Amino acid sequence: MESKNKQILLELLHDMEDFARVKGIECPAIYLIGGAGCIIAGYLERATVDFDFIDINYPAKAGRLFKILDRFDMLDLYVTPVAPGFEKRAIKIDGFDAVYVLSREDIIVSKLGRYSEKDKEDIKKLMISVDKEKLKELIELVIDRKDFSPRVKDHFIKNVEDFEEKYNV
Repeated sequence: MESKNKQILLELLHDMEDFARVKGIECPAIYLIGGAGCIIAGYLERATVDFDFIDINYPAKAGRLFKILDRFDMLDLYVTPVAPGFEKRAIKIDGFDAVYVLSREDIIVSKLGRYSEKDKEDIKKLMISVDKEKLKELIELVIDRKDFSPRVKDHFIKNVEDFEEKYNV
């Protein structure tokens, strides 16, 4: 049975797609990366009311659609630790034209950027069913990115060291 929170998140996404159809606006692909994505994909069960997704240089008209989601945050790739090719690894959510959730491994890697207590809790739950080899590969791809903030990269590398020790990755 779906949680009430998941139902609300899905309803908001459906409202956004319905609005796009009515207004004749092309609904661009959305790659969810945070707690809402984890809930929608069934990776985690917890409460959240905001949508975090990767900013893939959306057209101005998309802003009208995103307002329907109410609370959202577009994450700039320059400061977000996501490995290239995330689009290919993302999972398309049934019932939507273009809503995707990043893979478990991509989400874990993204959470190593901040590595807050909430991120650590989420990572612990996500690690139960993860491909550690894929995870190591994605971490290396992020470290090798040339289009990634040096300050954020340094912080990411420190967090990765702690993470690798804790989870034997």
